[in-house]
Amino acid sequence: MSAIDINLWMTTDQSRFFLIANNTSLVAGNFCIKTLTGQQAFVDLVSIEANEISEDQARQWVKDQLGQTLGEIRSSIDEKLADWRTQLEEFNQTPVAKDTTITPDAAPALLNLLKQLPSILGNSLSGDEHRISEAKNTMTDLQRQLKEAGIDLDDHFKKFPDHLAELRREFKQKQAVRK
Repeated sequence: MSAIDINLWMTTDQSRFFLIANNTSLVAGNFCIKTLTGQQAFVDLVSIEANEISEDQARQWVKDQLGQTLGEIRSSIDEKLADWRTQLEEFNQTPVAKDTTITPDAAPALLNLLKQLPSILGNSLSGDEHRISEAKNTMTDLQRQLKEAGIDLDDHFKKFPDHLAELRREFKQKQAVRK
């Protein structure tokens, strides 16, 4: 029998406590007991004495019930949040119109591209292979984000840092020839 099938009953002055199964037929009498929710019954004391527990046991039972209830609430909230996350992900991956592949995630992906563009330019034109590599990695990540948002770009997009680095090298060579 689970604890949910059991209820804590107590005297009105809270001096005695009883754990009684919910499906138990209480024998009528003149001894008044009540639950924590205020349900009240007049029962025969002798018929429930076997269910009597100490105050410490009653407190522990209530504490255990509260912990179990809070655990169930937390689990329910976690499930609901996971469901909402799934719905939001589905929404963000659904095209904004029938004739396009672009999703609501396109705006943040494009904004991220605009934010990253100055560092991509700077790294690509630096002449430092490590920084050029960083620019390539950033472009690969941006291309992935854009593709997930429904904007599919070819490999020219990823090669942009290489093209800028090549332009810099060509410019340096032309300058060296002029001198």
